[in-house]
Amino acid sequence: MRVIAGEFKGRKLVSPKGRDVRPTADRVKEAIFSMVSPYLEDAVILDLFAGSGALGIEALSRGAERVFFCDASPASLAALKQNIEACRLEERRAVVVARDWHAAIASIKEKCNLVFIDAPYNMCEHYSQILEMLPIKDVLEEGAGIVIERSASAGSYVLPEGFEKAKSKRYGNVGVDLLIYAGTGEENE
Repeated sequence: MRVIAGEFKGRKLVSPKGRDVRPTADRVKEAIFSMVSPYLEDAVILDLFAGSGALGIEALSRGAERVFFCDASPASLAALKQNIEACRLEERRAVVVARDWHAAIASIKEKCNLVFIDAPYNMCEHYSQILEMLPIKDVLEEGAGIVIERSASAGSYVLPEGFEKAKSKRYGNVGVDLLIYAGTGEENE
């Protein structure tokens, strides 16, 4: 596993060990970053279920300002910290949130332009809950992009109000959806 483009191009990344770990393949990563390239410049990103941090580090390499890397697995956190150190990322750019997804979303106090959701495939049923919680905790900019990487054969999730599916692609047994958060439609007072 390596960084594909940008400042850290070619940098090798370690992956946590375990049966639930499935690093994003390079061709899927290329497709994801082709979809989200308009969101990257100076972006603030939430990388839920960060694992090794490969998606967030790729985003930082391509011009993102800051990534909140969220994971609760000790093995993933160890690999993530090793990869952040290998890329010599400053703490203000690579913020590690060692919590489960509920607590991680609740702890983010900054609005994000882009969110990566790449949960273990046995957690796909939680995608609707995650999407509902993001605007409730006020972590999404209006117009934010949300990338969901999932098993192409897994059941679908329900899009809460305020979200629309912009793209959906399949790469073998991996499905990638790009959602756009249009906002709640409520006027700010």
